[in-house]
Amino acid sequence: MKNIILFILLFSISLFAIERDEIVPVMTKKIDQATTILKEQKDLPTKVKADKIFNILDEVFDYKLMAKLSLGKSNWKSMNKEQREEFTKKFITHLKKSFMDKINLYTDEKIKILELKEPKKNRLWLVTELMKDKDKYEIVYKFHKSKKSSWKIYDVNILGVSLIKTYRVQFANALKDGTYTALLNKLQ
Repeated sequence: MKNIILFILLFSISLFAIERDEIVPVMTKKIDQATTILKEQKDLPTKVKADKIFNILDEVFDYKLMAKLSLGKSNWKSMNKEQREEFTKKFITHLKKSFMDKINLYTDEKIKILELKEPKKNRLWLVTELMKDKDKYEIVYKFHKSKKSSWKIYDVNILGVSLIKTYRVQFANALKDGTYTALLNKLQ
């Protein structure tokens, strides 16, 4: 189970624009490219593999919005522009490091795209299924229609748990017990 969850996190990690009708084929291609790297380039150093996968997936994630949502509305508003930029940078680094820490746990899991749902205007959910042996686990990539580009991922639900909500709880607890500077230090 640990390998399954870690592999799911692997794919839960921006200048590229995806139109609505391109989401399924683009994501299918990106997921296939990433899993090919993991399958066929196992002997590469972890950082090299991770960098290759980031090059494939970075363009579909809205890391800035993910950082903002993970911090929460009131905490985000209380920060100045420089603090927001610093937090966003450290959040992205933290997210990617978390991914790198788990990359070598991949053991030939497969991801199948099931459907694209529209829960509300300007929101799409790409419902996928991670398959490991006979077990299946749902992963939902949540897209929003951004003002500057097109559709980007702003959250990933893994087994029904939101990545952003998980971070929001962790960050709220860190800020309750400490300062903004302490939170940044924890992200490092």
